[in-house]
Amino acid sequence: ALNALQYEDTRVEWDGVDLRYKDLGIEVKASGRSQTWDPPTATVPRFGIPKNNQVWDSEKGTVVLFDPPIRNADIYIFCLHQSVPATKANVADPDTWSFWVVATHMINEKLGDQKSLGVSTLNGLADAVTWSGITAEVERLAENLL
Repeated sequence: ALNALQYEDTRVEWDGVDLRYKDLGIEVKASGRSQTWDPPTATVPRFGIPKNNQVWDSEKGTVVLFDPPIRNADIYIFCLHQSVPATKANVADPDTWSFWVVATHMINEKLGDQKSLGVSTLNGLADAVTWSGITAEVERLAENLL
């Protein structure tokens, strides 16, 4: 959605953030209402948001330590696959997903040291957007962060 990756790009394992977009670090969290171990049964989605005491920074080529622990991304994008059951076809369809774009400072202010959150909490932090709305929401938040 952000065109932050090129076709030949590969994910840097254990990097401090999932995506780098402009000068922002973005963490992407995904969950679904259907899981592979029991596809027809709806589950309660959760997203992990723990603080880190260290991360690998691929741009600097070193481990960065945090004391106290922090959430080091600037923005989180939460992705929820809505279809039950999840299938290869509907997982690949962006129209079957909902997305929340949240500035990390909002998570810190509202949730403190909380390690996970669910959909109702997300709805209290931001409005869900579609795939085509992700870029506009990231850009809107970026105006206040950069």
